[in-house]
Amino acid sequence: MADTQGLTFNKHTLSIKIFSVSDVNIVYAGSPHRLSAGKLMRAKTAADEKRFPGFGSGTYITFAGPVDIAWKSQDGTDHSYALDLDEVFKDRKVLHTEDETRFYKPEPVYGSAPTIIIELDDRTLNVYMFATIRLEKDEMTREHKDHYTLAYTKKF
Repeated sequence: MADTQGLTFNKHTLSIKIFSVSDVNIVYAGSPHRLSAGKLMRAKTAADEKRFPGFGSGTYITFAGPVDIAWKSQDGTDHSYALDLDEVFKDRKVLHTEDETRFYKPEPVYGSAPTIIIELDDRTLNVYMFATIRLEKDEMTREHKDHYTLAYTKKF
């Protein structure tokens, strides 16, 4: 588990990754996202494990209600779930493993907000947080460390 050390967030971006599913319908904050209508998506590979979140649907105030998710698993079974991000991220902590004393104080999270990634993989729903933490390397330079952390998983 990541050491969250007190760094919190009040906004986030949303990314969606889908593998071995079809007919995905996600509604968050009134924004519908329809993906892979009638087409089964490819299986997840090892290269996908920590791949930078691709699709981003904008910045949201934390949290904009439940994420209503419906999809078909690889065998054609319909699934639906209301994901409560407020429950997943109860304390609004940015997931990371960095030493807080090294944070670049003016902007510790590069881009100012973490990305919450909703991943559907056949009959599994995963929620990850991706955040780039800015650190002071020395008085004159900064370094960036990416953190890709599993926050929640549910099997159907």
